[in-house]
Amino acid sequence: MPATVKDVAKAADVSIGTVSRVLSGEPNVTAETARRVMNAVDQLGYSRLRKRKHDPDGMQLGRKNIAMLLLGMDRSLATLPSVACGIHGAESALSKAGANVLLSDVPSVDSVPTSIVRQNLHGVLAKAALQGKLFESADAGLLERLRAVPTVWFLGRPQGADWGDVVESNDHEVGKLAAEYLLHRGHRRLAIIDPKPDHVTLSQRCVSFSWHAGEGGAKVEKVLGDRKDWTLPLHPVDDVEMVDKLVGRLLKRRSKPTAIFCPADGITAMVYRSFARRGLQMGRNMSLISCNNELPLLSGLYPEVTTIDIRAEQIGRQAVDQLIWRLGHAEAPTVSVSVQPGLVEGMSVKDLSESKS
Repeated sequence: MPATVKDVAKAADVSIGTVSRVLSGEPNVTAETARRVMNAVDQLGYSRLRKRKHDPDGMQLGRKNIAMLLLGMDRSLATLPSVACGIHGAESALSKAGANVLLSDVPSVDSVPTSIVRQNLHGVLAKAALQGKLFESADAGLLERLRAVPTVWFLGRPQGADWGDVVESNDHEVGKLAAEYLLHRGHRRLAIIDPKPDHVTLSQRCVSFSWHAGEGGAKVEKVLGDRKDWTLPLHPVDDVEMVDKLVGRLLKRRSKPTAIFCPADGITAMVYRSFARRGLQMGRNMSLISCNNELPLLSGLYPEVTTIDIRAEQIGRQAVDQLIWRLGHAEAPTVSVSVQPGLVEGMSVKDLSESKS
């Protein structure tokens, strides 16, 4: 005869109500009590009967404990507009879906946060540092915990993360859009300025940009930062002098480019500053196209920046949809979802094709 919830309660020496709370993932149960209940469930082979219900008002995550983890990032990186928008999108969607949300900032991954250990987690949304070998120094218990829970990475999959789904920008398309825009406006001598040469998403954008620009007959020079300048917890690009040196190196090139590709708006803001210090203006002395569409970083720049919108908030919302799907399809293969970017046209790119016509 199959075990009942009453049998589980008796074996764990708790009430039937406590068993129900543990199995529903409610947070107001001690870790020891939850352990006893789950041990009893395993020993008795208890299989909970589930009645299929229509979720009221789309509450697909009702009473589910979902952790949103920020891994290996300095707090300043989490406040970047693109990251903050992604987090906001995820938080809004989790709230709408009725989840119990646990937000945990884990800048150093060499230990397991107590809050994660104690919670009966049903799923994880994770935003991690996308540069450096994040998991080489990670606590084994933390990795074991993450691997055991349905996980969706959003805004990029970090190096070494061989588990979980991912929802991210289509960085191949980002690079393609930027290259085609410059080519269409007559630019054939191009440059990339990237202070973070081994950053997962920025590198993908730069590779795509270089390939499509080359296919269109352009020459692309790369001015890259030093990998040694970046350690964990990862910071945003906030070193003015570092970017200024990269601009200086670019302007000393014998064959000067007519346009620059910056793979993130934070880089663009500093490149604008470096050009202004030299009495040079974007859109006149040099053209530039950027990525992310981070308005707080771009709104004070003149002329207005032409950039690629990665739709960060949509990525956050889509990550929640993916987690909901994953919870119902635990055995399905790993899924990667790419959100299509869009061009936001400003005045930072001079049209050279007009002067040739």
